[in-house]
Amino acid sequence: MIKNILKLFTLVAACSTVVNAAATLDYTKEGVLRKEDKCDINFVNFGIEADISGLKVKKENNSDGSFNLSIAELKNGNVGLRSNESGYTFDENKETKDYVKITQSGNDLKDFEVKPASKGKFSLVIKNLKSCDGLSIKQTFKDDALMNTYLYYSNVTPEDINHPFNIVEFGPSSNDVPYDTLSWNMNTGLDAVREKCRIFIDFRETNNVGGFHWVWYVSTDTINADKCDNPTFYDIAKKSYASMEVMDELFGDHYNGYVIKREGKENGHMDGILVDQKYLIEIYQNGCDEQNKDQVICTISSNKKLTYKEFTEEFVKNCSSVIENPEEEVKWSVDENGVTAKFDTYSLNITNYNRGALPKNENESVSYKEFKAANSSGIARFNVCTKCGDGSYIGEKCKCEPCPENCTKCTDGKTCTECATGSELVDGKCKIITTTTTTTTTTTTTTTTAVEETETIGNTIVTVKTDNEEETEEVKDSEETSGINDSDVEPDDVSDAPTVVEDEKESEMEEVDAEAATNDEVSDEEGETEAIATAGDDDETDDEEEEEGETDHTSKKSTKIVVVKKPKTVKKCAVKEYL
Repeated sequence: MIKNILKLFTLVAACSTVVNAAATLDYTKEGVLRKEDKCDINFVNFGIEADISGLKVKKENNSDGSFNLSIAELKNGNVGLRSNESGYTFDENKETKDYVKITQSGNDLKDFEVKPASKGKFSLVIKNLKSCDGLSIKQTFKDDALMNTYLYYSNVTPEDINHPFNIVEFGPSSNDVPYDTLSWNMNTGLDAVREKCRIFIDFRETNNVGGFHWVWYVSTDTINADKCDNPTFYDIAKKSYASMEVMDELFGDHYNGYVIKREGKENGHMDGILVDQKYLIEIYQNGCDEQNKDQVICTISSNKKLTYKEFTEEFVKNCSSVIENPEEEVKWSVDENGVTAKFDTYSLNITNYNRGALPKNENESVSYKEFKAANSSGIARFNVCTKCGDGSYIGEKCKCEPCPENCTKCTDGKTCTECATGSELVDGKCKIITTTTTTTTTTTTTTTTAVEETETIGNTIVTVKTDNEEETEEVKDSEETSGINDSDVEPDDVSDAPTVVEDEKESEMEEVDAEAATNDEVSDEEGETEAIATAGDDDETDDEEEEEGETDHTSKKSTKIVVVKKPKTVKKCAVKEYL
């Protein structure tokens, strides 16, 4: 109460406040001007009210007519600026001076010392000053502040902003899971709201949650000498966020942050309300990979309660994160168990979560939990579950991702449970089945050996030449490996015609017969002998033809036909007359 009275008194008389008999404060676009004993000093980002007026300022004169100016009890905003979990570190003894900027009439002053004090404070000594005119001391910040974003469900900006609230009054989930975590540039953000609205950072007490740090607030409730409204404040402050992509996707232009603060949490907060919208639907999704099941994936805001048809239309427009192609035709259905959307390769099942209720048929509307505050909103929460079709699985952010190659079903991007035709499952992977084909080739080699036998018949010596032909078969096997199925192999053309093998030795034997036939001195007895020999030849020729006929019936192996000839004996007789 006392602080509010003092703040009201501060705004009177061009924002000039007499905090005690010694010092007064002016809140300007350049900072908080502290006036005391003809030494006016401008302080930037060190707080408001007693944080500035209560500083211990002391002059120490030097022999040359200059003086040293010592200032104690300054609050070090870099101590615990971010939580320990974020990896932020700050060495008060070595780094504090790096983030203190001192100027006089626009010129940088470097001749100063910084001494850390207890409980997150430090003291400062500026040396060899001639006067305090135009002296300004500014605290800058080593890193961005991390801000979790929330929505105040009652949808009315609180009258007293700068204090802790019960988390159950905020979304999403009422369990401290933010819509998103944003990085806010403390240096540019504080400069912007100060220069355009004369809004300043308000340091309070210290806290140890997430590491020792100062509790602080920045809102339309911290001085705000230019009377900026909440939309103006938020429009200025949000430009110093590194990215607003998630918040814009969730709420578009309807979200309006009314405070940026760091309380007893690991990260800071940005709390806000909906603008020009009264009803909100939050869509949650079952946790997938790193996604928290209490994380909102999309919202649907409106000025009235949505009918079943309006809900399905707005779901497609606003929940692109779970819909692969918004242009794809979807088949909607509704019953007491929820709402279902069927697509070609997947389906979505939407069910009640813990506030409000879905329609039970096509003629009903969405039910909301409404708040009693004037102009407040209603809230409904639903859960969506994605079911992927064959050949895909639920991946990051619960979207369907394709299975590995040759998988028809899988549990993730590395593990298959069923394989496509032509593949087999080996240790969770689908490997192509390989086929080996063996071809047998037979080569026949014929060897002819000539043998002479002499026999005496009466007064005639008969010489018999015998040619023995031996055939050797060489069999070669070759293998062909293919990555295709047996059913995909086209058979070679198969012919029943035997392979013709020319016999060079038979030609040689025909030349021997011709030489025997040219002998004109053969006697009648020799003629008889020749007749006998010829008859023998005829008999053997018949046998030979008979044997050759048998070889026509060859067996088929794989895709090759080989004719195998049996060994044969050819006898030739040369008749000489015995004198």
